[in-house]
Amino acid sequence: MRYEEQIALIRRAMALIAHGGSERGAVAESPIERYLDPLRFQREVDTIFRQYPLALCPAATLPNVGDSFAIDVAGLPIVAVRADDGKIKAFVNACRHRGARLKPAGLSSQRVFVCPYHSWTYGLDGALRGRPHSSDFEHAPAADCALARVPVAEALGFVWVVPRVLQQGESAALDIDAWLGRFGADLRSFGYDAWVPFHERQFSNAANWKIPFEGNLETYHFQYAHRESIAPLFYDNLLMADHDRQHQRIFLPKRTLESLCDQPEDTWRVGPHSNIIYFFFPATFILHEGDHANVFTVLPEAPGRSRVFGTTLVPEAPKTEKAVNYWQRNVESFWGALDEDFALGVSAQSTFSSGANRSLYFGATEWCSAKFHSDVEAALEPPDPPSGAVTGVASKLV
Repeated sequence: MRYEEQIALIRRAMALIAHGGSERGAVAESPIERYLDPLRFQREVDTIFRQYPLALCPAATLPNVGDSFAIDVAGLPIVAVRADDGKIKAFVNACRHRGARLKPAGLSSQRVFVCPYHSWTYGLDGALRGRPHSSDFEHAPAADCALARVPVAEALGFVWVVPRVLQQGESAALDIDAWLGRFGADLRSFGYDAWVPFHERQFSNAANWKIPFEGNLETYHFQYAHRESIAPLFYDNLLMADHDRQHQRIFLPKRTLESLCDQPEDTWRVGPHSNIIYFFFPATFILHEGDHANVFTVLPEAPGRSRVFGTTLVPEAPKTEKAVNYWQRNVESFWGALDEDFALGVSAQSTFSSGANRSLYFGATEWCSAKFHSDVEAALEPPDPPSGAVTGVASKLV
């Protein structure tokens, strides 16, 4: 983040602190059907999750040629691999013969992909390299049997994919910098492209995929949900937000920020005195904590169920026990607070079918959660391809 922007954010925060205020926006309601309706859920999968980039795994977990990661994303089985040219490529994890999965979920390493069913063999570029009794397949030329490609890019220490099959002649390279925009540039300036994972976690979440984001795009709950964890670090219900299309940046000043009043302005930095949330639509959340970051992506599995993939990124792999212990304490602090949020989201989801509520309410300081829902609705019913969406990014594929 540019130095001038850091100073501007700190000044904004100091003005709000001085007056005991917060930035506010329009109030909103979210109908309960958004969390329960199976037809709507399928529209979200087809219209949103098959059209926008998602951060799926740390790029550093695939350092060597042949390293791969297999995952199901909104019903599409995907395998990302470090190819012979050193670049990441992504494919549908399905043999072109009879559709069997090539790889089980998770990390692995191989020089070729071999189907366990009939031993069709593919190179790391997805090309069909061999198959038993090849002469029996005159009707299926090898050139037509390459693995189905998926748009993919590396950025901010992650592998990003759009979980959809590329059309013939369409390039698989995403213009990811254009999609991440100015907030991506913020994080790149902190060195994220070279950061590495210290801790990874995934778990099933018995709640709609939208709930973790509406909960983490507001601070109204901090003093209550987190009273025993992180609440003492922050001001009550103080939030500052900036937006770039559907993406959001939320600045959370810590109480230590007031100590800067006695310091020369040219020494001010946001890192030690704030947390900064970067939300990249539709489902990737990055909490920048100055010297490291905690990241999660939420993938939909059913109207009332999702899966969370979390990563702690650090500037370099720890070399001492002291460093390991330091990062481990940060991991425990983050997930201690986030587990409180996820548990409350599950609690809310469990009541939605009761009929007690017809809508959820978002107050004036919860306006970033309301914006998130507004952006989801716009993506579901666009009059034209949304500006900057992957249909727009796709036009820039190289």
